[in-house]
Amino acid sequence: MNLYEALNYRHSVRKYLKKEVPESLRNQILAFVEKTSRLNEGISVEAILLKNGEKGASILGAKPDAPWFLLLYSEEEEGCERNAGYILEQVSLYMTVKGLGSCILGAVKPPEKRRDGRRFMAMLAFGYPDGHLTREAAFARRLPLNKLCVFREEPGEQMKTILKAARLAPSALNLQPWRFVVYSGRIYVFALNGLLEKTVGHKMRELSIGCMLSHIMLAADELWMQMETRTEDSLQTKVFGSSEYVATLILQ
Repeated sequence: MNLYEALNYRHSVRKYLKKEVPESLRNQILAFVEKTSRLNEGISVEAILLKNGEKGASILGAKPDAPWFLLLYSEEEEGCERNAGYILEQVSLYMTVKGLGSCILGAVKPPEKRRDGRRFMAMLAFGYPDGHLTREAAFARRLPLNKLCVFREEPGEQMKTILKAARLAPSALNLQPWRFVVYSGRIYVFALNGLLEKTVGHKMRELSIGCMLSHIMLAADELWMQMETRTEDSLQTKVFGSSEYVATLILQ
């Protein structure tokens, strides 16, 4: 199973066995973080692992009783939360491939809010699941594509595959704060704001958008498609009611 295949089956795991995660596997996870694709390669990040229950590893907030936590810290640059979500979802999928369950958590307080000039973004609770590791895509509680997309042109099979991958991305409170305007070779991505952003907060919305963009990237790679990300100034300054423009994705 590769990361693209895993995104079709991954789900958030909140119950874990007490079984230890081997040190060799933990080291592989940290090494994988360094290999992840980034939305912005110029933003420096650091991942650390904390063992649940160890002295100095206290994490405040609602969280599952997982044996391990991966905390991601980032430089505070524009788009850092979105970049963090992009990274963490890839790591979460890697954990699925390795037989580990995980859950992305942003509304928690770590032992250190800052490390070496970087700010805490979010964390992954992880370990061996007490129950099912995966679920079938058909059972994912997600909005249908006709609720997420406005189709300006008939999408081809490859575009449909990419949109299906985007649809399966996890999000804060499962609110799916993204909408798409779809043409045959490009997608205009929008983020919902207003009441939705007040519900989950700007940080969690941006983390969720990053997770979704990672799914699009992985699907495009699986299909051997080239993806170019653009931001169009004319759209950034326009008002779109309850949503705001994120990016234009060109797929070939």
